[in-house]
Amino acid sequence: MQEINKVLSRFVERSKELNCIYRVEELIHRQELSTDELFSELVKVIPSGWQHSTVCEVKITYDDREYTSDDYRDTDWKQEADLVVDNNVVGTIKVVYIQPIEKESNEQFMPDEYKLLNHIAQQVSNWLLIKRVKKSLDIIEKKEAEASAEEQKELVPATDEHWKWRFRIAQKIADKTDMDKFGVHGIYLIGSSKNATAGPASDIDFLVHFDGDPVKEELLKCWFEGWSHCLAEMNFQKTGYMVKEGLIDLHLVTDGDVENKTSYAVLIDSVNDRARPLKTR
Repeated sequence: MQEINKVLSRFVERSKELNCIYRVEELIHRQELSTDELFSELVKVIPSGWQHSTVCEVKITYDDREYTSDDYRDTDWKQEADLVVDNNVVGTIKVVYIQPIEKESNEQFMPDEYKLLNHIAQQVSNWLLIKRVKKSLDIIEKKEAEASAEEQKELVPATDEHWKWRFRIAQKIADKTDMDKFGVHGIYLIGSSKNATAGPASDIDFLVHFDGDPVKEELLKCWFEGWSHCLAEMNFQKTGYMVKEGLIDLHLVTDGDVENKTSYAVLIDSVNDRARPLKTR
């Protein structure tokens, strides 16, 4: 009986996912919808595909605008996927639970829910691409002087895919770093990822205020080295650029460096090129 209940439960969840996909695709096939109209509807539809839909909320960000479901609020129980057009990140879809739920396999969300969110993000990205192409063709048919500033903006591709990806990854690494375990007082971002100028071959430059012993220092370096090589492979798959030494450039500073403003520690309180704090204690 227990096995039958598991099968039935899985069938119900699969049905919810398929129904959600159907409703999303029904919306994105309506090319007459504006982006405001589409995203306003999507934040209502998407939660229906998740296991705990009654406590599931959604936020879509696009072009400096946000669209949220009625009871949305930021929580620690979240997952997100990028909206990508012409290899540029133009927005995100974030799904959250607004209250904790019983975890399965130490994960708040089921594996199929990650696939579902990625599928929805891909479909929406395709919709945005088609919308942009049609807008471009319409503008080309006009005289340049007749095209509005907003329409001209549609033709200008974003160039921030690489630094945005690096920035988000840097924040995730900082969030997952156990400060006490590794003897870390503060984690900061410096360089091109912080300054929004990173390209496909750029490093992610971390500045870490370290106050632990030699054992913790070795553990910390291994922690970042593991991330570094994994991210280098991810970057290679995304861009074709292989950074053999790894994608992270780690700079450690001590209490003495901070006090005396030596080495990279000077950037923590710099006036002109201040390091961006990601996590401190």
